[in-house]
Amino acid sequence: MRIAYLSIGRHLHTERWIRYFAQRGHECHLLTVQPGPMADVQVHDIRNGGLGKPHRYWRSLQRVRDVLARVRPDLLHTHFLTGYGYLGDWSRFHPNLLTVWGDDVYVTPHETRLKGLLARRALRSADALTGDSRDILECCVRLGADPARAFEVQWGVDLGVFRRDRSTGVRAELALPPEAPVLLSARSFTQPYYNLDIIIAAAARVVAARPDVRIIFAGYEGDQQPFIERARAAGLDGVARFVGRIPHERFADYLAASDVFITVPSVDATAVSLLEAMACGCSIVVSALPSALEWIRDGDNGAVVPPRDVDALVAALLQLVERPELRRRYGERCAQEAALRADHFVHMQRVEGLYRHLVEGAPLPDDLRSLAQQRSR
Repeated sequence: MRIAYLSIGRHLHTERWIRYFAQRGHECHLLTVQPGPMADVQVHDIRNGGLGKPHRYWRSLQRVRDVLARVRPDLLHTHFLTGYGYLGDWSRFHPNLLTVWGDDVYVTPHETRLKGLLARRALRSADALTGDSRDILECCVRLGADPARAFEVQWGVDLGVFRRDRSTGVRAELALPPEAPVLLSARSFTQPYYNLDIIIAAAARVVAARPDVRIIFAGYEGDQQPFIERARAAGLDGVARFVGRIPHERFADYLAASDVFITVPSVDATAVSLLEAMACGCSIVVSALPSALEWIRDGDNGAVVPPRDVDALVAALLQLVERPELRRRYGERCAQEAALRADHFVHMQRVEGLYRHLVEGAPLPDDLRSLAQQRSR
């Protein structure tokens, strides 16, 4: 097939998705306003200057239409509801598969009436929709998506890389004591809803009770300096390690070096980093968001706390720090869950079946059920 992707360029999620299909022998094109080289993929720069956002959108849309007319793909796969989703809708190209990511559903459509109208229109016009949790799909339906055309698909984990038995030298690199309980936070430094301030405040109280604990802070985007200063003010100087952006090929090493993975945002879909931490057998602390609760069950395979509740986070972390047998049990169960439900290659095979359904009219894969079918079970 010849597939055109309309998505965020130079982004790990986009690259992993497209790389799978390029390696499968499909002709892949990426249309983006963040162009950069990608092996075996033809990248098309749709940037355009303009006097304001509406004018820039209009000129980028003309480029999108020009590229689609020239390439003549079998399918347009649009990623991200807002922004790129608008362009995918306005292109009038079909079949158009839309994949939502997270705050493009949970946050942006609710900021203004116009953004809500544009999001609803994009959802209604898509021939099919994928999201990485039932919760995000339900949110899309409330915005106007058809549940019969909405499918849960994970970004998934490469289980050959992210695994419990992975050896690592990260502790030595970061001068972490071999026996120290290590906590890891690996969310963006840019968005306040990831609640890094709460993690820092909780970590300071955990370290006061257990001075042997160490904390690694990583972030895939944004400036970490304000958080370094906040951690220093909280008394974590010498205890916390701020490592910035971890290359994805090394992220499994950091997970393997950690005992507890912390992700407590106020808004989120199914975080790929959560699934990767599960696959590596980390014990997990998550905030009580519907997407996270589809994976983590409090007291069974992890700990669940309310967002922005420092006391609850401190209690959960101290319990795991002080009970290594509990960490091991949670980690084993998480790894089993990830192996069963989060295999990247299994989910991409389902997407390929969805592509063939949209392009050729082939039957949907037996293991790909719409939200409407899930509701009826």
